[in-house]
Amino acid sequence: MSQFDTLSIYIKHPVNLYATCPNRNQGVLSPSEILKITDERLSRPDMSFEGGCSRRFKELLEDFVKKRVKLWKNTRKSLNLDEDWMENKNSCPEERVAANISGISAKQLQVFLETCISRYQLKKVEAGTAVGAIGAQSIGEPGTQMTLKTFHFAGVASMNVTLGVPRIKEIINAAKNISTPMITAILSNDKDELSARMIKSSIEKTILGEVVDSIKVVLKAGQPYVDVKLDMKRIDSLHMRISGETVQQSILNHPKIKLKAEHVRVIRNDKLRIYAREVDRSNLQYELHNIKSLLPKVIVKGIPTVQRAVIEKKKKNEDDKEIDVYNLIIEGTNLLAVMGTPGIDGSKSTSNHVMEVKDTLGIEAARGKIITEITKVIQYYGISIDIRHMMLLADLMTHKGEILGITRFGITKMKDSVLALASFEKTDEHLFNASYGGREDQIDGVSECIIMGIPMLLGTGSTAYLILSTGPIQQFHDPLHYGICIFEEQELKLHDMRHAFQNTVHVAISRM
Repeated sequence: MSQFDTLSIYIKHPVNLYATCPNRNQGVLSPSEILKITDERLSRPDMSFEGGCSRRFKELLEDFVKKRVKLWKNTRKSLNLDEDWMENKNSCPEERVAANISGISAKQLQVFLETCISRYQLKKVEAGTAVGAIGAQSIGEPGTQMTLKTFHFAGVASMNVTLGVPRIKEIINAAKNISTPMITAILSNDKDELSARMIKSSIEKTILGEVVDSIKVVLKAGQPYVDVKLDMKRIDSLHMRISGETVQQSILNHPKIKLKAEHVRVIRNDKLRIYAREVDRSNLQYELHNIKSLLPKVIVKGIPTVQRAVIEKKKKNEDDKEIDVYNLIIEGTNLLAVMGTPGIDGSKSTSNHVMEVKDTLGIEAARGKIITEITKVIQYYGISIDIRHMMLLADLMTHKGEILGITRFGITKMKDSVLALASFEKTDEHLFNASYGGREDQIDGVSECIIMGIPMLLGTGSTAYLILSTGPIQQFHDPLHYGICIFEEQELKLHDMRHAFQNTVHVAISRM
């Protein structure tokens, strides 16, 4: 049984009921009656999960009906009518106007529900369909309409994301390093711009050279040192929360400077002195200048793998009012560190790096990310592809518990068939290794059957016929080649079939 996660195109764009099923002076339903009839129809056995209906389809249908009910209530409210209680349509002009604008009769609601359900049933895939070949064609053909290199501005003009064929290639090949990794971080308090700026400064990588007023070598007769003075005005304006103590700790943790706590002294909140290690007097000045050249690159704030973060401002309708909401678009990796940052809603934050999502959130999250990323690229070009093709591809890449790209290395881990591997790449190498190791091939895949010239287990080739006879066994053929077997009925002990069909019974057995 096939399950589908979406049929939204038929729900969001339903048939024009006013044209195909006009009201013709029929009474319109109240909002409560619409919801009651819808619930009764969706509670029937054919709309249950066991009956072959996905939960996602029921949710889409219920949401659409609720939106129509809300529109119906708003129409009545705007005409100063009771939202739920209805009078006779001819009782007043306002009732007639409301019914003509948003009213729905029982016949129209029934036609709409049955049309959606029947179209959903027609979209089910029949047993034996070559879904792999259809999915490959459905995803591959639109790829010919994409550009080779495209950059799309990710919410702000200064930040772009790779699209087109290169992006599709990154996803399908399960690349560990992608060209433009992006993290979309949702804020817990998304209405406060000051809070967004403070969180941005705590995530964005900040080096010492960006927040210092001066770095200079001071040569004295006693003990020379490197003087560091922080630009506190800039630090306060950007809400960075950087002080002399935090800079001291960052310098001590730097792998190349290799200084101890007694070498880095905090004079004031905005001033530090850094002394060289115990070296010869002749090399002291060289050591100080070496420290001075390394200090501007010391990371004093933020996540090291984050290049920059940008605040994205959007409009949002809330309680019939348009308000501004803020979120962060982060260029870089380390989703786990971003999700753990105070002020970030980790349950809603996501990354476009499939491999990072897998390492952080697991294989199921990575599967969903493959589907959403491919869909996002395709929708940018105005191309419509059934989501089931992307779901099939994501299932193929993740069914082993790890993300396997559609490359020679991923295919090797996906399949055990020698002929299937040889038909993809490095034919002579796979055949030689298989013959040397004495491997066996069951010849049950599509590629293997085509190579060997035998029927594939697809379509009409996916079924075999079992002929039950009361007489003695006359012949036996291999079902893989001919799909016909003749057995003695007494051995199978199918007494119910004997009473139902008497002498000879033909049973189609699915081999899916």
